[in-house]
Amino acid sequence: MKSILLTTTAIVAFAGVAAADGHTSIGFSGDASLGYNNDDVFGEDGFYWDSNISVKMSAALNNGVTATAGFNIEIEDEGTDVDAGSTGLGLGNDYILASSSYLLSLTTETLGLHFGDTSFAAESQWSAAGDMEADAFSEADGEVVLRADVMYSGVSASVSYAIANNAGGYVADDGATGSAGDQLSLGASGAFGMVNFSAAYQVEADNTTYFGGDFVPNEVMGVSAGTTVAGADISVAYAKWTGIAPSTEELTSMGIQVAYPIGPVTATVYYVAEDNEAGDAEDNYGLTVAYADGPFAAKLDYDNDQGTNKWNLDGSYDTGLGLTVLAGMQNENEGDDADYYVGGDYDLGGGANVLVVYANDEDGDQKDEIGAGEYMPGTTIAVSFSF
Repeated sequence: MKSILLTTTAIVAFAGVAAADGHTSIGFSGDASLGYNNDDVFGEDGFYWDSNISVKMSAALNNGVTATAGFNIEIEDEGTDVDAGSTGLGLGNDYILASSSYLLSLTTETLGLHFGDTSFAAESQWSAAGDMEADAFSEADGEVVLRADVMYSGVSASVSYAIANNAGGYVADDGATGSAGDQLSLGASGAFGMVNFSAAYQVEADNTTYFGGDFVPNEVMGVSAGTTVAGADISVAYAKWTGIAPSTEELTSMGIQVAYPIGPVTATVYYVAEDNEAGDAEDNYGLTVAYADGPFAAKLDYDNDQGTNKWNLDGSYDTGLGLTVLAGMQNENEGDDADYYVGGDYDLGGGANVLVVYANDEDGDQKDEIGAGEYMPGTTIAVSFSF
């Protein structure tokens, strides 16, 4: 991927070329934010800012084919990390300009071909039943991916390869065994009558150390099915994870999940039986209760993840005057005091918002991910705009 530097004049000029005919278009959207946070450990310890311009181009070709291309241009505070997979250059000592999230697609009503920042095949089609340890399919996090999709008679199927890692380096560039692509990934999902299903498989990667982030080099497979009985959504799933040679250790997960709505409340419960050769895998189970009625919304989530109890509670109240009050608590590390936050978000209209929130990181381990909004510790005041 290439760095892109556009002057303000050039951006304005391009904004005027949204196509003259109905077959081709170029669209721009963007957002910007400016904030202040007073935490000097996991927060920003002062002012921070960033902005993003999204560009999307589309053209209707012959034979029902539509070509689309898009990318982001990010201008970030120098102290803020840009997205994985982006490249950029420093502009003085103030900010960084980077291009990222490039995606080129050719699609019809039944076929699709995608190249760039997009999900892997197994990731895009898989549906789990609760918190399953063995369904560790690779998740795209800035990698360059080549994926083909086909849709036929209610069934969607995909196949993909990883072409480059999230630093933009091609698979074979590390000198290890590789080619123009790595880790074949397959997935399918659909419905037959009242039963929906998903199936996914990824092979072991040739380059087991070249990728980072959420890329998993192991062989993984999974199948799942679901239906609705007496208003309850029931799903079951099986997944298997295989160790990388010379290890042949396997981890399997068998899960069941039930979601049932009761008026404004939806309760979801799951149980996953975990098994490995060492015999030290513990079962996972959890409960989620979500409430939404008028201006009130709340969600309680409890999980026992490999023997560790985790819970979080988030709530909001829309005053109807543009202000939404926010509050919540969480405990991700059993035995530590619960983190909490309280604040408000005010809608200024026209795509602008002001956020004022205080978050207390009691266990010193959550960093900038306190609550559903993933708030930074300390006091944060931020204004954001969408264009």
